[in-house]
Amino acid sequence: MTSAATIGAAVVLAVATAGGTYASLSAATPVAAGGTLRAGTTAISISSPLAVPTSALYPGRTVAGSGTVTNSGTTAVRLRVAGLALSSASNAFSSALVVGVSVVAAASACTVATTPQWTGSFASATPTELPTTLAVGASAVVCVQVSLPLSALADAGGKPAATFTVSIDGRQT
Repeated sequence: MTSAATIGAAVVLAVATAGGTYASLSAATPVAAGGTLRAGTTAISISSPLAVPTSALYPGRTVAGSGTVTNSGTTAVRLRVAGLALSSASNAFSSALVVGVSVVAAASACTVATTPQWTGSFASATPTELPTTLAVGASAVVCVQVSLPLSALADAGGKPAATFTVSIDGRQT
């Protein structure tokens, strides 16, 4: 009787300290004779490279340029800004820059007045999904804006240009 009580207490103690709810679930569906199961691929490619003007920025000025991405995979994808990376040396100028990204209807719609769907800086570039899903073979125009805010410090002036990469990827929908 003592050993049964000890085992019962040990089981209660183990369940109480482990916490949570556990289950083992399994489901299966047979494939019809002659059926084929194929894996899809998720891929996007650049069909026209990003072209941002290289004209001088000063506090309060924004430049904009566009590029086109195409869903070259076999599944629909939702576009996402995956990151922003500085390729050149960091300085007061690059630290002050704000980068905006949006998807627009056409390259001509990519202007400094376009409201970005994502903004970030080299200090803070949170990966974010854009509100655009590309069907297989479809393309989208990505608009990238680069701004030097009015609040930029005076020591940002006269510094070397910033070279950077905006990473856009796609997530299967």
